[in-house]
This record gives sequence, structure tokens and C-alpha cells, in this order.
Amino acid sequence: MPRTIFVVAQDEQMRLDITTRLQAETYVVHPLEQATQVVELARQIEPSLIIFESALCHADSFACCQQLRNETQLGSIALLLLVKSVVEITHIEYSAVHIDDYVTQPIWWEELLACVHTLVRSGKRRSQQKTAPRQVTRKKTIYTDEQPLTINGFCIDVNQHTVSYRDRSIELHQPILFDLLLYLLHHPGMVLSREHLLKHVWGYEQTDGSRTVDVHMRWLRQKLEEDPAHPQFIQTVRGAGYCFNA
Repeated sequence: MPRTIFVVAQDEQMRLDITTRLQAETYVVHPLEQATQVVELARQIEPSLIIFESALCHADSFACCQQLRNETQLGSIALLLLVKSVVEITHIEYSAVHIDDYVTQPIWWEELLACVHTLVRSGKRRSQQKTAPRQVTRKKTIYTDEQPLTINGFCIDVNQHTVSYRDRSIELHQPILFDLLLYLLHHPGMVLSREHLLKHVWGYEQTDGSRTVDVHMRWLRQKLEEDPAHPQFIQTVRGAGYCFNA
């Protein structure tokens, strides 16, 4: 049976774009303009996931999330926020509201869909097990290198947020790809499991068999490798994870 998702966004175009993308993935989507519409409709339909636009990540949105968490019937619904800034992320992580995850804007559709798939699956399990809603906060490894890190032709600069290989600039516009490469370069030659990477790069304390790491490794290979089908740098170690050959 298709899973139901609410998309709450004041921006009409964003609401339409997200709805269209999710419907293409066979989800049943209810687009809503205001957070104040959510709770009553959720009591009737009980969605698997609710996505809130960044502009709503304030009083109405957080009040709605808190109300959802306080109701036994609705407490297992997964909540995803679309954020625009570090300030909003900090607000989420230090608030008393139990948010499952966030995705940064501008939206990278592959990342959003991977996150949605993961939350829908994890939300289903929480509901079946009748466990209390969990709070997932990002506790990823953070590097504050003052000097650029250089390894076998690769140079990554945390302060300037730039990457190059043998003087060739590599554009990594998505922060998560930059963080992933940075972590790999700090651990050359080490076999890193998907669970390890989800914890230290994404900051997930709990993982649910997500394919998120595989998806992002494929994108990173497309950026780094001359022949992504036969990678020189990012090696898959069958049954174990990934290893960066630098």
C-alpha cells in the first residue's frame, strides 16, 4: 500500500515541485499551505511522514510538531524539515521538539528522496513496535583544519570549501558530498562501513539499512573518477563498506 506524506509549504512552487516528485515515487501526497492545517488532517489520515518548508520552521511549525509528538496516535509520524541556514539547524538540534531529520536548501532532489525513503521505512518500524518517538540529532564528526588537507594530489580546504585534484577544480555544491570526501581523505586506506559513515558524516545515531551512503558514493564517484564504472579512488569492499585509495 502506498505511504502517505504531507508537504507543508507556503511557497506554492516548492509545494508543487515536492508533491510532483513524491507522487512519481508512488507516494500519496497531501500538499498543505499552513502548519495549522496539519494536526486535524493527520488525525484523519495519519501520514507516514510530514515535510515542512523552512519558512515555516518557527512558531506554527514547531508548535505543530510538538502537538504531533504529544498525541499517542500521531507520535510515530516522521518529521522532516527543509532548512536554509546553520542557524536553523542549530535551532532544530537544541529545541525540545523531536525532529527526525532535516535537508538543506536549495533542495537536491536525490538527497531529499533518499532521506524520505529512509524516514518512511523507519517510521513504519517505530509504529509497528509501538516505541516512543526518538529524537535524532546530528552528531557528525566536524573538522576545523586551519590548513588545506593534501593527500596524493587531492587538496581540500575546509575554510574556503574548495576541492581540487592535481590543480583541477572539483565542484561539490552539495555540503554532504564535501563532508563525505573530507572524511574519506582523513581516513585513507581504511575500510569504512555504511553504518560508520552514516554516524560520522551524516550524524545519524540510528541507521535503518539505508541506501543513502551508496547513492552519495555514486555521486561522488561521478565527480572524482575519470571512469566511475571502474573507480580508482573510491573502492567498494564487498560486505564491508568503502575504502578511499588516495
